[in-house]
Formats: sequence, structure tokens, C-alpha cells
Amino acid sequence: MSDRVIELIGTLKEKMILLKNQCANERSKNDELVKENAELKEKLTNQSVEISNLQSKINSLKELHDSAKEQNVHPSEEAISDEKIDELVREIEYCIGQLKR
Repeated sequence: MSDRVIELIGTLKEKMILLKNQCANERSKNDELVKENAELKEKLTNQSVEISNLQSKINSLKELHDSAKEQNVHPSEEAISDEKIDELVREIEYCIGQLKR
């Protein structure tokens, strides 16, 4: 064969080797991206489940709140004031004093 043909064959071989390496690199990148995609899908699924659970909790708490509202439950009104607590403490101290006599 002529030198020109041998030179062209050599150039084609080099280009084929480069293309083969590029193809291998791209396949490797693709595999990594597929793996990352699967991980992200799993995270998304877990987050969706968590969102659903939190939404259920929110709905449940809203129902409890609405139920408490309907029953006119006002925790601040039912709480004992500081003055009442002081009065009860004085009364208990007085009773203890009477028992000691």
C-alpha cells in the first residue's frame, strides 16, 4: 500500500480509539447520573411520604382545634390566677399553723 493510505488508516485508528474512550467515559457518566437519579427519586418519595404524614397531623390538629372551639374551651379562662394561688397558700399556711397548736 502507499504511504498515504497507511497514514490515513493510522489516523482513522487514532480517531476510533479516541471515540471509543469518549464513548466509555460518557457511559460512565450516564451510569452515575442514572444512580443519582434513582437516589433523588427515593428521596422525593420519602419527602412525599413525610409531607403526607405532616398533612395528616395538621388536619387532625385542625379538627381538634375546631372541636375545642365548638365546646367553647378557653384554657386561659380555666387557669388559676396568681392571686388565687397566693390566697390558697395563705390558707394552707394558716391551717398548718392551727394544726401545730
